[in-house]
Amino acid sequence: MMFQNDLVHTREQRTMQYNNTHLQSQAYFLTKPVLKHQKLRGKVEINHQIFTFYYYLKHGTKDNIENKLFQKSCYVRGELSSINNRFNDKATLFVKAIDLDSCKSNESGHQYLLERHKAYIFDKLKATHIKGPEKIIALISGDTTNIDVNDLEKYKEIGIYHLLAISGTHVAIIIGIIFYVLNLFRMPLFFIKFVILILLPLYVLYTELAPSAMRAVIVTIIVIVLPKRIFRNTMNILAFSFITLTLIYPSLIYHIGFQFSFMITFFILLSLPLLEKLTAFKSTFYITFVAQLGSLIISAHYFNQIQWIGFISNLFFVPFYVFILYPLTLIYFIINHLPIEIQLLTGLLNLVIKIHDIIVDIFYSLSRHKWYIPELNEYFLVIALAMILAALVALVHKKFKILTGLMILIYIIVTVLPSTNDYRLTMLNVGQGDAILFETNKQHTLLIDTGGKLLEKGEKATHNIARYHILPTLKKRAIKTINYLIITHPHQDHIGELNYLIEKYRIENIILNSASMKSEQLNSLKKQCRNNEIPLYDFREKQNFKLDKAVINLLDVTINASDDLNEHSIVTLITYEKYKMLLMGDATKNNENELLKQFNLKAVDVLKIGHHGSKTSTSEAFIRTINPKISLISVAHKNRYNLPNQETINRLISYHSQVYQTANHGEVTIDFKENMYIKKERK
Repeated sequence: MMFQNDLVHTREQRTMQYNNTHLQSQAYFLTKPVLKHQKLRGKVEINHQIFTFYYYLKHGTKDNIENKLFQKSCYVRGELSSINNRFNDKATLFVKAIDLDSCKSNESGHQYLLERHKAYIFDKLKATHIKGPEKIIALISGDTTNIDVNDLEKYKEIGIYHLLAISGTHVAIIIGIIFYVLNLFRMPLFFIKFVILILLPLYVLYTELAPSAMRAVIVTIIVIVLPKRIFRNTMNILAFSFITLTLIYPSLIYHIGFQFSFMITFFILLSLPLLEKLTAFKSTFYITFVAQLGSLIISAHYFNQIQWIGFISNLFFVPFYVFILYPLTLIYFIINHLPIEIQLLTGLLNLVIKIHDIIVDIFYSLSRHKWYIPELNEYFLVIALAMILAALVALVHKKFKILTGLMILIYIIVTVLPSTNDYRLTMLNVGQGDAILFETNKQHTLLIDTGGKLLEKGEKATHNIARYHILPTLKKRAIKTINYLIITHPHQDHIGELNYLIEKYRIENIILNSASMKSEQLNSLKKQCRNNEIPLYDFREKQNFKLDKAVINLLDVTINASDDLNEHSIVTLITYEKYKMLLMGDATKNNENELLKQFNLKAVDVLKIGHHGSKTSTSEAFIRTINPKISLISVAHKNRYNLPNQETINRLISYHSQVYQTANHGEVTIDFKENMYIKKERK
């Protein structure tokens, strides 16, 4: 009941944030903001809630703004928006304006001192010759905020991202260093334990109460303070720490890091009868396998992907981190408090980081073959978890034939059986843009447009739309290849994520209207396609093709003489058995008139409305002729253009069309069976 109440509260809080996106309030800039590519990023506290914020700096903004904002309380105006897909992720604050004249200092509380120290150390690290000071901070505190997002993606893809999370390994190394140093001064054991009991809780605060750090510290304190007769079994200690943390912080039960931490530790403890009999080398191998086994169900559920290469990469990286990188980083961090830089130590750490990055790139190049997991319902999750536990038992008892059979069964249960046999159309929730996905029962796919964010001058694309709204859907559908990708026209909100998708996903064919693109843009795209061995077609060269039983027709109603790129849009007609889907891109009423003149269009089942429901599209004559049963509008919540136009909505309703908007309904999927079935998913 406690967890259920917390779940309800979390959902209500997120819904309230989503419905009240516009924010004007005092905000306390908790961390020192980091400036990169004209964009500030950091953490703010508003009404006792902590949010990650972004603030794009326009030209003429005051210099040294990071220091001016750090640990100041200022009046800000902005919008709250969700970046990730998970229900319990906090909204992100996109700041529109900061009133610098309203800023006041706030120098109280332990959080002030800890963040001040982090900023001090980070500035000192940047002043040294160390390469990658942000990696030092991440390894010490678990804060990956400043690490390049591409590096983080590599760590995730090769299955070593968990090594950046604060764990029992960090705590064990800290304890080892404390014991070693204090023993040099012949301090008594009770004093050493006292120092450990003081420093470890402070370290947990330094990690911003990271769940894995809290678990490790609670377990350590229990072992140090309480006699063994109370907790004879290590599993009891783990259970006690789990109960303690969830009673204090019920919402932790939904925290992915918390789940990973306890599940992996639980699996390792269950395998102790085997591990205790092994040599150090064999033990490392088995612990790596057990840890991957323990994380499998969580990765499958949340990320719809198993980093299979992690079974191999962790054999190198776990001992590399434990015996080399962690200790060296911690020593460097401590020595960095001194007023001098030890060049020899800096050079050694730089060499270790360089070796680390080279090995990461090698494993990343081997991770092109993906293991994606379709969306699993409760039954598949329970069955898969039971099979995983059975596999662990088989491993502990060295029943390797049974283990092999169970691993094959696990693959079938989480990968093969959940796959759908339906044709379906999905309007992806990409905000103020378009991205439409069509799939066959054999997982052959067509993606029309990629979405994209209009960038300010000097602003660098983050590709959050692809990262958090396109790729997750492709993964949970277990789609490894985009067979055809159509770009209707080269506006940023339709083409903005294309370059990123080309580099990150396997695409077999790209189709566009080459006449609508500037020569520089087209040549750049041709070069990228050549480098990735992707055929690039003008849509007039490939106006008709098939995806299994579906027929795709690209209708040429472009008005190339027009200065309006919307009128260069490729219109797509998909026919599957008795169903017809008409996808308009940003086509205008002029294109609609051409469509009615050139093609004998009759009633369609699904219409993707042109130009996000603008009044420049969706004419009365057009809707009267095609009479769509379902109308899809891809549009951002409370967008700056006030789209869709209410007149357009009223017109569709007057013809009894069911209207679905990403702004109101999130991602919308239509399954084509005997009837059409509609699924809405807020993202």
